[in-house]
Amino acid sequence: MIPLVMLLGGVVLVSYVWGMSEYSYLLVPVVILIAAVYVSHEYIDRWYVQKYPQKLPKGMMRFIEDHMPLARLMEKDQKLAFENATSMFLKSKTFMPQGFDKVPEDLKVVVAANAHILAAFKPEWHELFAPYENIVIYKHPFPSPQHPKYLHSSELYVQDKVLLFCADHFMKAHRFPQDFFNTAMYEWVKIIFMSQPPEFKLDLDVLPEISGFENQQIIDYIGLPEAYIQWEAVATTYFFAFPVRYKMHLDESYEKISEYFGIDPMTLIGSSNANA
Repeated sequence: MIPLVMLLGGVVLVSYVWGMSEYSYLLVPVVILIAAVYVSHEYIDRWYVQKYPQKLPKGMMRFIEDHMPLARLMEKDQKLAFENATSMFLKSKTFMPQGFDKVPEDLKVVVAANAHILAAFKPEWHELFAPYENIVIYKHPFPSPQHPKYLHSSELYVQDKVLLFCADHFMKAHRFPQDFFNTAMYEWVKIIFMSQPPEFKLDLDVLPEISGFENQQIIDYIGLPEAYIQWEAVATTYFFAFPVRYKMHLDESYEKISEYFGIDPMTLIGSSNANA
């Protein structure tokens, strides 16, 4: 885009400042090229990152691996795809702080990693998150145009391709996944399920046995009426956070979700025991 804008400025300079109007016809193709690049910039960016994969700084990748055990199961090519997608997410998305002067980098990393860890074993899924360009981060539960009456902790607004999060809620789940519900993963799961939802039986009465959270606690934690809660996405966050209890109580569902995401979290537990 920069060379084209410079070329446009040169044509304007030559044609109208220096009085060589015979070159003014060049304005039309240059403007068309600029418009074409603007419209297709997303595809150009994707081509570029495929040709020149991006990597996260070592500190960021260690930060992810320390708090997200699934990252340790990735093969070399999966890890490269994950780093590439997460890095481009951080560079290309617009993070809108609400209550912050600037969204801290660790919050950005957690939001991005929760999205792309879901696609780590199905690399084609990284593209599902591309349309969601605006990420709004609040310090505290918030009302929104879609739900003005409710102070809630996360929201997916599909029409405008926006995600909204309360930083306090998803960061607590990142640090203490056994004690808090992961609202960041929950919202990204909802996006994946929009394309082709998995088929698995869900027994709401069993979910508290898996997580230790009563269903009403999850409703209150998200902050929206139950009609807006997608329990399949809730169950999937439990699948990743509490795999042993999930398999114990919902074995058939466990197998369906494992096949759908291309990963068995129990493998991590098995390898951890072996290492121990």
